[in-house]
Amino acid sequence: MKSKFTYKAFLFPVLATWLVIASISIIINNYPIDIFKLRWIDYFMTILFLIAFVMLLKIEIFKRMLHFEISETSITTNNVIYKKRIYNFSNLIGFKTQINSSRMGNFEETIIMVNDKSNIILSELYITNYIAIKNEITRKLKNFGGARKFE
Repeated sequence: MKSKFTYKAFLFPVLATWLVIASISIIINNYPIDIFKLRWIDYFMTILFLIAFVMLLKIEIFKRMLHFEISETSITTNNVIYKKRIYNFSNLIGFKTQINSSRMGNFEETIIMVNDKSNIILSELYITNYIAIKNEITRKLKNFGGARKFE
């Protein structure tokens, strides 16, 4: 069983890309700038923007936008940039669920715990067939509880 992305999964990367393109076009249009004539707020906002952009990439894209596939013996995750990772069911501890809220509404996340202290996060916000994947995980892994979303 493979995961499929929703349109909301691509919302943040597209907005971030547009923001970067707009910023680069502003810099190119106003290029002959003397660096020493900039105010402190210009430096501060540039650093703040870069930190926010890096965190957006790290959290939203690398951690939650996973191509996810369940087979009989293993779970395979493939990130947008990272290479494919294969987890055997013997290396997985179990899973727990939690409810998160955003401006788009409440959504459920399933956190699969791995022996090497890493977690696999599956989000209802990003995966179209989340319920089918969660049912498959429920059959194969131990449930450690948590809040569930009933519909």
